[in-house]
Amino acid sequence: MKPLERYWFGDVALARPYLLLRFVLALLAFDTWLNMMPQGAKYGVGAFNVAHFPWFDTFIPSSAFYLGVLAFTGVLALSQALYRPHRIAIVLVAAGYTLGWSCSLLDSVPYHYLLTLYLVCFVFFPMLSARAAFSRSDRAPRGSIAPYVLFCVTTAIVYFYVAAWAAAEGQSYWLPMACCAAYLIASMQDRAELPALRMVAPVLMAAPVAFHLFAPQQGWLPIYMIGIAFVVFMPTPWIHSVGRTLTQPARSLVEGRSEEDGTDERAAQVFYMSLVGLVVAPMVSMFVDMPGVKTGCTLTAIAMLFVMGRQLYFTPRWRPVWRVASLFGGCLALWITVTTSTTRFDYYREGALDADRRGDHDAAMMFREKADRYAP
Repeated sequence: MKPLERYWFGDVALARPYLLLRFVLALLAFDTWLNMMPQGAKYGVGAFNVAHFPWFDTFIPSSAFYLGVLAFTGVLALSQALYRPHRIAIVLVAAGYTLGWSCSLLDSVPYHYLLTLYLVCFVFFPMLSARAAFSRSDRAPRGSIAPYVLFCVTTAIVYFYVAAWAAAEGQSYWLPMACCAAYLIASMQDRAELPALRMVAPVLMAAPVAFHLFAPQQGWLPIYMIGIAFVVFMPTPWIHSVGRTLTQPARSLVEGRSEEDGTDERAAQVFYMSLVGLVVAPMVSMFVDMPGVKTGCTLTAIAMLFVMGRQLYFTPRWRPVWRVASLFGGCLALWITVTTSTTRFDYYREGALDADRRGDHDAAMMFREKADRYAP
């Protein structure tokens, strides 16, 4: 095998892509709800918009459309983090998130581009179960996972551009360059023929952690990148041990069940329970009281029905029920997050301020009344 082929197709500890995908999806869900939703009141006002791409300029997203897309994306992303992900669902998450930030510059955060690149990488990740990623023995399962290497290379390229920008501005660039080199090296640390890297890789983690702790950055980017660094650079026995501990309840409850062959009398029960769950889960969003959220959650349930496909009826086991339970978890998390945070208050306050600037005092009064209702 040629050196380039060995680099892309060498072994990787399965715990890394398993935890990486779920960490980013779960954090992305709360990021969209807490940081992007409050900006939604600016959308659709006076038919004004400026999109990220010229061919998108003619599309004017309304506030309800924008919030619906964010609710859809966040609930679907969190549901995939809670249960074994499905490739079609990851495609929908990537499309929804990209649509959310690309349709307008009214909510512009630089790392949106990076998260879209990560989601595209996740589309090609293996959709691992906890039992596959964390074997019953203490030995960490490994496999050839080129998309994980692509994820590390993508991250390294981003750091390279940060270093190039810093150099062009006359600023210090050695730390982002160290991050770039670290990610290029870290993707090889799980390979048996390179034991020295297992000692070097954890030391290299200091570069991205230091960069994101001390360099000024917007939003939740430091949380994303420091969490990713821990998953990528942590020694294999440690990441395997952490993953086994985190997934122990899931493996005991879901993955550890004995598999029965064929169709049994429970098929109809599972089918109807799943259908009822798909109908009931979006109803939780009725209590959020923000435009478009109920529609977004309903579309998430429809997407989940599409993802489940023939498994819904032809699988007599409890897999469809657990997937619907993950949808319930996403909808409940959306409701709890919005109602226990200042998301609604910030949304209606921003709407009132924007309406006052435009001289629309009736709309400002309506927004202000809502903001007073949800004031912390």
